[in-house]
Amino acid sequence: MTKKKYMNINRKYLRPSEVEAIYGIKQGTLAKQRSQGFGLPYVIIGRKPNKRKGGIILYDVEDLDHACKSKNKVEHLQL
Repeated sequence: MTKKKYMNINRKYLRPSEVEAIYGIKQGTLAKQRSQGFGLPYVIIGRKPNKRKGGIILYDVEDLDHACKSKNKVEHLQL
């Protein structure tokens, strides 16, 4: 799907493929960040307790927007 199609979707959560399409962050980058314990906040739905695999990984749209806005701030230095 294209970015335009996703922009019309009004949902609270996105899958990693949708995050890549909308925000341009590769799924591999998201996976690496999750495995190393940093990066964008996410939730896992349907994973059995005490298991490291399985489930559906979802990213909250509000958290993504907030994270992207805060990382793109430009600070002006006074010379």
